[in-house]
Amino acid sequence: MDVSVENPGGLKRRLKVQIPAERVNSAVDEKIQRAGQHARIPGFRPGKAPKKVLYQRYGAQARQEALSELVQSTYPEAVEQSELNPAGQPDIELDEFAEDGTLSFTASFDVYPEIELKGLDSLAIEKPITEVTEANVENTLERIKDQNKSWEEVDRESADGDQVVVDYVGRIDGEAFEGGTAEDMEITLGEQQFLPDMERALVGRKPGEECQIDVSFPDDYGAEELAGKTATFDVTVKSVKEAKPAELDEEFIKQMGVEEGTEEALRAKIRESLEQEAKHAVDTSMKTQTMDALYEANPIEVPESMVAQEIDRMRKEAMQRMPQEMQQNEEQAKQLLPDDALREQAEKRVALGLLIAEVISEKELELDQDKVSEKMDEVASGYGDQAEAVKNYYQQNPQMMQGLQAMVMEQQVVDQLLENAEITDKETELDELLNANSQG
Repeated sequence: MDVSVENPGGLKRRLKVQIPAERVNSAVDEKIQRAGQHARIPGFRPGKAPKKVLYQRYGAQARQEALSELVQSTYPEAVEQSELNPAGQPDIELDEFAEDGTLSFTASFDVYPEIELKGLDSLAIEKPITEVTEANVENTLERIKDQNKSWEEVDRESADGDQVVVDYVGRIDGEAFEGGTAEDMEITLGEQQFLPDMERALVGRKPGEECQIDVSFPDDYGAEELAGKTATFDVTVKSVKEAKPAELDEEFIKQMGVEEGTEEALRAKIRESLEQEAKHAVDTSMKTQTMDALYEANPIEVPESMVAQEIDRMRKEAMQRMPQEMQQNEEQAKQLLPDDALREQAEKRVALGLLIAEVISEKELELDQDKVSEKMDEVASGYGDQAEAVKNYYQQNPQMMQGLQAMVMEQQVVDQLLENAEITDKETELDELLNANSQG
């Protein structure tokens, strides 16, 4: 078998393979013989038909099957002979048969880049140093009270922060339009969750007041039939409501999962939760910085086939995070999230995956099963009484376990790199740290 390699550029390779006619004919003959053992051909006893007759009846099919099997079996041989390291599945194209019966095919694929790790002893990392203060606890407590607020009707003009309940009918050129009518619509002023012109115009209104409000829809408004147009809304303000923060009584505190029912116990739980969040945010920051530093110190070319797979994976992940009613079919998803919008991040993910694998190989890291168990306990603890069921689910689901193991191994790589990194402490406000973590 003759094998030659062409290098079109970058990580692309073309493997040209020639299979001798003798091997091709032998494979076809074997197929014919197998077919003849059970063939029932008029005029001949089972299995006794002449070879010429068998070729006439089964030759084309036998040749097609033999060629397919030959390509599948010789491709790995050719890769080994060429000493290449393919990244992903090849595109295989059969060439025309030579007159002597030689079979030729071309396999095109990407190869993995050759990686020589650099800069592992000079990674510069800033470790966020933060503390949970009483002000942090107080702010969190106020947010909890606000999130559980109730609304109380008031007899005064509306202001930002109030909730107004309205009926309205919208018209364009005197004609009502679809979606422009509502009853008992609750609008919280200042949240900018509704039409901006409408929100602004509802400030300073009293219960029972009727008014007309002109609303200009932006040119890029989601509903094409309304984009760039101005509608007039006839609005009736039915009520104005003022926010009333939740009372920190015993019943409310117990609803927050604090059995003691005291404000002191609630504050202690808030502090504990914030400290856990802070620790997680510090770990995440350190990991992100380490991966970014590894990536920047080791720019590598990445296989296009792997980037394409990662783009598809990222697009599917993004679609799954959307509400059910907003999820798209594959073609619509590509229009919403085109390849170009995902390429840069996909290339980085692929590069980091290759770099991490190289660190594991170079440092001879092995998966720490104790850390896998610790990680499983950590994940399961978030499910309360269902913790054991969650752990059983992971243990019985190979795909879930592989994901968990990958997380642990990635953290082992981070820990290994941090051993030799230059780490400096950076005083950081808790809110800044948590916000940076949520945005990352």
